[in-house]
Amino acid sequence: MRYTMLGGADLKVSRLCLGAMTFGKQTDEAEAQRILDMAAAGGSNFIDTADGYPMGMPDLSRTRRSEDLIGRWLKGKRDRVVIATKTGAQMSDDPAPCRRV
Repeated sequence: MRYTMLGGADLKVSRLCLGAMTFGKQTDEAEAQRILDMAAAGGSNFIDTADGYPMGMPDLSRTRRSEDLIGRWLKGKRDRVVIATKTGAQMSDDPAPCRRV
């Protein structure tokens, strides 16, 4: 795996970033866990998600599945993985979208 520094931050990330937009809808938790394990085994330490994922859910309150799923996978690995997310779009109707998983 090749790595690069992320912008001006002191973060070394894999040049391949795993996109998690389908986790929780098109990709069930067991398959997403398998994908995450394979990416980590291949040296990837960079995951892209958002609390609006998975896209296409009929009710915004049912989003955050991707983040919740990744949060469960991260247990015991958090110091080895960089999580990227988005800003600028409505992600949820929940006024307090951050929660512990």
